[in-house]
Amino acid sequence: MLNRRTLRIKVLQTLYALRQAEAANYSLALDSIKQTFEPNLNVMAAQNLPRLEGLRQLATLTFEEQAQGKANEEEVPAEARRAASDALAFYRERNRQDRLRLSKLALDEIERIQEYYLKVLLLLVELGDEAALADDRRQYDTPDVLPTTTFSRNAAIEALRQLKPLHTEAIRRNVSWSDEDRLMLIRPHFRDVLRADAEFIAYCRKSSHSPEEDVLLVQNLLKTLIFRSDRWESYFENQDLYWDENRDIVRSLSLKTLKAVAETGHAELQPLAPAWEADREYFQNLLRQSLLYADDYETLVREQVQNWELDRLALTDRLLLTAALTELLHFPNIPVKVTLNEFIEVAKEYSTPKSGQFLNGILDVLAIKLKENGTLRKSGRGLIDNR
Repeated sequence: MLNRRTLRIKVLQTLYALRQAEAANYSLALDSIKQTFEPNLNVMAAQNLPRLEGLRQLATLTFEEQAQGKANEEEVPAEARRAASDALAFYRERNRQDRLRLSKLALDEIERIQEYYLKVLLLLVELGDEAALADDRRQYDTPDVLPTTTFSRNAAIEALRQLKPLHTEAIRRNVSWSDEDRLMLIRPHFRDVLRADAEFIAYCRKSSHSPEEDVLLVQNLLKTLIFRSDRWESYFENQDLYWDENRDIVRSLSLKTLKAVAETGHAELQPLAPAWEADREYFQNLLRQSLLYADDYETLVREQVQNWELDRLALTDRLLLTAALTELLHFPNIPVKVTLNEFIEVAKEYSTPKSGQFLNGILDVLAIKLKENGTLRKSGRGLIDNR
């Protein structure tokens, strides 16, 4: 199921995407200044090209200083000042729009994991239906082919067929398998993969099965013939940019649904997380505060790594430090050790080989300093490791 570490990773990815967008917006702003002072090809009279180039350079310098929050006390010609001001307004507005867009997109992508979970459950139902259709065709065309009706009546498949919340939610989210999917994906998978599987063959040759046998078969099909299938891997990768990370969440939710069938005889639709509303709020707040206080926390890090220029640090490390400091200072109920350990583990997986050790050293020292000066305060569960 979805957990807080996954949400921390999603925050990192969103911060990274925003940095890339800001860099692109910065380049576009500089291009706008360049275009402002390009020679006018529609004018026949001679133009003062050195003056235009000088104005471009002054406007560029003014824009760069203003974008970095530096005061420019030098006298700048009105044309250059106006071009810099227009470029700065463009840059800030594009950044604002990108923050709104990418923040919403990140949350939408997280919640879309639920749609892939629904689609996997519906895939099992589709395979059961295909088994019944294949058996109908077999009786008329190829009677010697393995009969598969018994799979279409599988207790786990039938429980999913009868699971009204599954079908209601699928309709609400517009999740379904199309006729083309059935023809190009589901039927070939059933024909070439399922009917060639030794466990599936042995199952279909038996006339009756216990509910436990039914569930065990479908669980194994999920684990080995769907989540390890090149066909379905390719399909979901095309649907989801982060399928490599989200796959395990969908797999866990699907298997937990089947486990409920084994325990109760009925399928239960699983929530994305045990307390998704709280996790949703956590994600939104961590991302929002990380963006709001990014400059302040980069200053803290810069003071701590005095022998290094901040720009020499890997961008991923800088973003991880920003998010980690945000969690330390704005989430009083999360223990310090939890924050440090979680972000160190994320760094090991998503940054450089030495990033985990680097973050550990920086965050450990900063946590002590911030606690001593009263900036870092914990309450409730956040006090667990602070005794």
